[in-house]
Amino acid sequence: MPGTLLPYELLSDLTGMADRILAEVTTLGDGALRSSNGTGAWAYMVDHSIDATVVGLLIGRRLLPARDLPELGTGLFLQDIGKLALPPSLVHKEGPLAPDEWALMMKHPLLGLEFLRDDSVSPASKSIVRSHHERWDGSGYPGGLVKDEASMFSRIAAVADVYDAVTSERFHAHAVPVADGVDLIRGSSGTAFDPLVVDAFLGVVAAS
Repeated sequence: MPGTLLPYELLSDLTGMADRILAEVTTLGDGALRSSNGTGAWAYMVDHSIDATVVGLLIGRRLLPARDLPELGTGLFLQDIGKLALPPSLVHKEGPLAPDEWALMMKHPLLGLEFLRDDSVSPASKSIVRSHHERWDGSGYPGGLVKDEASMFSRIAAVADVYDAVTSERFHAHAVPVADGVDLIRGSSGTAFDPLVVDAFLGVVAAS
């Protein structure tokens, strides 16, 4: 499967879903902030794609011009597409991953790019697929990018991804309360996350 482009019809369906999420966020405002807290781990992959897109778009519209939001939404919705190239037994494993399993899991950003090698998805959207696990202090992967070496799109996605992940039921970890998720993001400003993005996220939370 790695190296195989997604069929155009499937990619069109996925980007269309991202557009529908953007339309919903535009209509509902900051009140659309959500997490999958309480949803079963079996549904995490689908729910996370939707909820992280919502969170990222709410952050993004505080930082980006409206014309950039469709590309942001597409990248957010596709950010974990590379996990389709990993064994389901790894993606859905209950409990902590072993070091060699984490090493394989950390390949999913680059595997995701292999699905999107043509121009059906913009470079800005692809930057999220590649770099949503990069960190402000350079401690992330796959490239160890520091600060604005990662795109603003990716830095927004990093916050949205982590917030929704920790407040959701996953196979290897239980959901934390929303307040704890917010505290985690706040406490990681300037280390894991871009302070500008964290401030925008906290503005969304305060308005919700």
